[in-house]
Amino acid sequence: MAKSLLALAATAGALVAPSTAPKGSVAVKGVSDMIGGTIETAGLWDPLRLSKGASDEQLYRWRCVELKHGRVAMAATVGYLYNDLKLNFPGTLSPSEGIKFTDVPTGLAATHGFDKSVPIAGWVQIIGFIGVLETTVFKQDPAKDAGDVGGAFFKRYSDAAEKEEKLVSELKNGRLAMMGIMGMLVTDQITGLGPITQLITTKGFGLLGSEYL
Repeated sequence: MAKSLLALAATAGALVAPSTAPKGSVAVKGVSDMIGGTIETAGLWDPLRLSKGASDEQLYRWRCVELKHGRVAMAATVGYLYNDLKLNFPGTLSPSEGIKFTDVPTGLAATHGFDKSVPIAGWVQIIGFIGVLETTVFKQDPAKDAGDVGGAFFKRYSDAAEKEEKLVSELKNGRLAMMGIMGMLVTDQITGLGPITQLITTKGFGLLGSEYL
């Protein structure tokens, strides 16, 4: 359930209109001056030249989107691993259908297609709750830096050097998590196994061998 809740944040976020920065509300000198623009490649990596001619407002929105997707991916990755380790919330997920949290299968099987998958009423509640967050505490204020949301929920740093270091770490971890969660979803679809199970068995593409090779 935890993985299902976190992974669905991306879907709910897509239902909410993105913040559009009004002209003059953001200050972006160019993509090469943005924090994290060159951290993986020691130089600007833009083979499709998407940033060429992009306005400050476009660059600002792209950074907002990147940060949001990275944060959702990090949460989804933790949730995916949490479920695959067979760690569950106590109690009952759906009293009306008699489904306990321990009954819900791991991975994509938790979303649909099985008797113990999260029921439709559960998805309605999950998406509704995330939609409320998206339009309140996590709504981007165009007058603030990209990703500066959450109010008191997120820690702020007064030291400029420390703040930049933390922002770079968040960007790198978010980018890695976006690749990681996509890889876990693809292998789950192919094998029906979570990432931990993949590594410790021979049913997927694990370290102990693979039935696919």
